[in-house]
Amino acid sequence: MRALSLHLISAFLLCATASAATTSNPANSDFQRQWGGYLTSSDFRVDPDRPGVILPPASERDGDLLWIRPMRLNADEYLILQQCADANCRKAQVVRAWNANGYMGPYPVLTNTVRVQPGARYMLWLQRVPTKGNGSFHLYERDAPPLTFVPAGSPKLFSVADLQAARDHGPAHIKAAQTERASFVVTFEGGSVVRMQTKRAAQQ
Repeated sequence: MRALSLHLISAFLLCATASAATTSNPANSDFQRQWGGYLTSSDFRVDPDRPGVILPPASERDGDLLWIRPMRLNADEYLILQQCADANCRKAQVVRAWNANGYMGPYPVLTNTVRVQPGARYMLWLQRVPTKGNGSFHLYERDAPPLTFVPAGSPKLFSVADLQAARDHGPAHIKAAQTERASFVVTFEGGSVVRMQTKRAAQQ
């Protein structure tokens, strides 16, 4: 009888501990897989009011990491991660930008992730700038209106790039968006593909 009682008590404590582990931090509900000490989430979404704009998980918080990896970009396309600079998002700042060759300057890129700032809102989108020839901008202006790409470079490159057409078209349209394993994968109208996920330290 004593052995049976001890067994029942142990089983009860084990169930209680497991239950506490799954409910102790409901904010982690979107973060399912553990990879290198991080929980990961693919809970990105396409903004229904602004087609072409991708929003990070609504549950993101200070210290989370946005991992964004362009798999393919065309020579006249630019992937932009913008952060709202005010409450109404009337002003914005480019946090990171990519072209077909990788990260754009002039700001140094020390890591392939972006650390979420307290209370910040982010927007990820692709901008095509029709350009004669194979030239591509490698620099950008950090301060820019929301969903507006302001490149920097030589006058020669500006002379063959149709920035007005880019502004009139706005963000590139999204052809497909789906979850693949632990990543959110987006395919744009021109065939470019971008993978992304949010990482959170597992001990949080």
